[in-house]
Amino acid sequence: MKFRLIIFAIALMAFTGLFTACVSRPGGVAIETPRGNASPVTANSTVAADIKDLPISNVETPNLQSGADNVSLLLRAEDYDKAIEDRRAALAASPADDTLKQKLADAYITRAWFYKSKRLTTYTLADLFKAVETAPNYYRAHYEIGRFHNNQWQFSLGLLDLNKALSLKPDFAPAYTERAYSYYKNQKYEQALADVNKSIELAPSDPRPYCTRSLIYIATGKPDLAIEDANKAIQIAPSDAPSFYNRGLVYAATGKPDLAIADFRATLSLSDDDLLTARAGVIG
Repeated sequence: MKFRLIIFAIALMAFTGLFTACVSRPGGVAIETPRGNASPVTANSTVAADIKDLPISNVETPNLQSGADNVSLLLRAEDYDKAIEDRRAALAASPADDTLKQKLADAYITRAWFYKSKRLTTYTLADLFKAVETAPNYYRAHYEIGRFHNNQWQFSLGLLDLNKALSLKPDFAPAYTERAYSYYKNQKYEQALADVNKSIELAPSDPRPYCTRSLIYIATGKPDLAIEDANKAIQIAPSDAPSFYNRGLVYAATGKPDLAIADFRATLSLSDDDLLTARAGVIG
């Protein structure tokens, strides 16, 4: 009994302070502790230098990996670098082509999240700003910066860029989901619910808004609706580890520790994300 109470307490701590699973990035998870020294910047900031010009001393470096892993990292980075150089060359030949601008921005965004997966958040932010600088009217560039800020627990900053993304593309469902999470973390539950409902209206087959809405329902005292939405996310994506993790947190918050532990164990069997697996392993 004592063991289960400890598990339940850990799960509640995860729910109240550390959850970013279902809205952090398409197709995956990023779970982190808040970074108190993160720079408060938005897409209105200017990044003049290319990523290669950043001093290494300002970069948050990951733990040293094996020689083979380091070689793999370098090869992957070179692939992204080549894609960016190729798209730069194409844009240089047709500098007014908005499609080419967006393709180059997409290349910066892809490399940014690769760097983020390696804990190189300074490089990540620089590439995301390069995407906005390249295509300032591209909704996805602003969305990705908003998502990054949410990932860094800078939810008020996230709102600024998500608002910009939705002003450029009002039917972009992922931005409503992400903005709903920003509102949720700022305890603006009415706005959060309106946004997540809009996301479900636009993309009913995406499990992430159901995960987010389940959190809103927990926060607003509607546990039955929270579990219903958590179940809906798994019904849509029965092999999605973040959805199981989310439902585990919902069960923990509603006094169902046995069901919570079962879902955390399911997360362990389904996830290829090291951070999510580690968190579920501690809890389950």
